[in-house]
Formats: sequence, C-alpha cells, structure tokens
Amino acid sequence: MKIVYNVQYLVFNFVKRWESLRFLPAILKLVTFLLFLNPGHCALSTAFFERHAEGWHWYEPLNESLGDDKIEERKEISSGRSSSSSSPTPTEKIEAQRKELETKLHTAILEPSRENIITYIFAQKALMDQSQRFSESWQQVVMTTPSLDETLIHPVDQNARHVYYSERNKELISRIKALSQDYGLFFFFRKNCPYCHRFAPIVKHFAEKHSWSVLAVSLDGGTLPEFPHVRRNNGIAERLQVTHVPALIALHPQSGQTIPLAYGLVSESEIEERVDLLTRRLKPEGDRK
Repeated sequence: MKIVYNVQYLVFNFVKRWESLRFLPAILKLVTFLLFLNPGHCALSTAFFERHAEGWHWYEPLNESLGDDKIEERKEISSGRSSSSSSPTPTEKIEAQRKELETKLHTAILEPSRENIITYIFAQKALMDQSQRFSESWQQVVMTTPSLDETLIHPVDQNARHVYYSERNKELISRIKALSQDYGLFFFFRKNCPYCHRFAPIVKHFAEKHSWSVLAVSLDGGTLPEFPHVRRNNGIAERLQVTHVPALIALHPQSGQTIPLAYGLVSESEIEERVDLLTRRLKPEGDRK
C-alpha cells in the first residue's frame, strides 16, 4: 500500500508540475521531467512518507529518542522515587497528619463556614481517636508487664495509698530518730521576727516528736515563749552561713556536716519531707565505715 501511495503521489506532482511548465520550451520540459524522475529524489520522497509525524505537538517514543544508558538511568530514577514515595516513614506520616490538621484549622479560622468547621472537627476527632487507641494499647501493655507498672511502686488506689504512706512514714520516722542520735538541731531566730514566733512551736513539736534535742540561737539576744533558755550567737551563725531567719539546721559535731532542714516558715510535714529528701542516701554515723 505504501508503494502504491508513493507512486500516486509522484504522478500527481508530475502532472501538476507539467501543467505549470507547459509554456516552457519542449527541451526544458524534458529536462525537468528527467530531473523529477531522479532516483535520489524519489528515494527522498519515499523516505519522507516512511518517517513518523513530527512537530511540536508530536513526541518521539522513548526507545527511539534515547539510548540504552539513558533509558536505564531514567528507569532507576523512576523506581527510586516510586519506592521512596510509596513507603513514607512513621515520622513522615505523623508530620503529614499534623500539617493536614493545621491546614484545616487555618482554613476554618480564615473562612469559618459550616463546611470548613465540620471538616476540621472530623479531622480532629479522627486524630483523638487515634490517640485514644494508643493510650489503651499502652495501658494494656503496662497492665500485663509488672516491671513497667509504676503504680506497683507508687500506688494510686486510695486503699493502697494509705498502706504506702503508712509504711513510708514508719521508715521516715525511723530515719529521723537515727539521725537525731548523731546530729544536733540548731534553731536560729530573732525576737522581732514574726515568722520566728510562728515557727517556734512547730520546731518544738517536731523536736519532741522525734526525740531530737534542739538548741535555740538568738541573733539579737531576745527570747521566745517556746525557748526561754537560748544561746547568743557566738559566730556559729556566720560559720553555718545563716543569712535568713527563721532557720533550722542539723549539725554533725564530729564531721561538721550540716543538713539545712528549713529556711523560713514551713510546716512540720514539710520539714519531714525535707529530711526524707536530704537524707535518703545518708547513712547513720554508726553505719559509716
């Protein structure tokens, strides 16, 4: 079919050109006819019909326009992109969720239509449901793995907390009594200090509760009703760097080690908590090597 079409095309062009040259001399017509039937010209015309369509709106197939190396290179790049895009990391997924939620929120803020607000609420609810599933899975793991259950050490149940604090209080009282055997308790005050007057009965009750002898040191020579027999400051306040009153400090006479139990007006339970915190790793003098 291609050969027949080419022949028809040549005849058509020959007739058209012959009509345009009919006014030329016969010799010129003959020369033109011979040139027109030039085998090279026919080959070029045939090659044109055998070629594919060209132009800005046409494209060449990949296999014809690129070499084998370029084709393989594009395949590798394409496969690399597809593999990376098809399997995002968990962090990338969470980041995408966060950005999507922020976009819907910002859209609802800028254009607070019913549709935009509903869209954001549904997106927020989906994220909250996801968080709820994670929380429930977390609790299931902790409940079935005792080594991860912190409530076994610090219980939250009301009945268990009573037992926990009772045992903890017994241990704390025992530690304070042991500490009172080795440390002396110094109470620094001023007579014109209102906080010292309120703190004095707390110190006295704390000392009696734990059988701890206390020495009251007056920085201005005055006395307090709870501590009528006081010692004047002979430089011990400066040596212990006491700059604020009232102050309650435990002092070990042999080593000179100090434990500041209170600066300012605090409750008796807070003094005990400070003793627990500051002496948790401190051994009694009899246990030291």
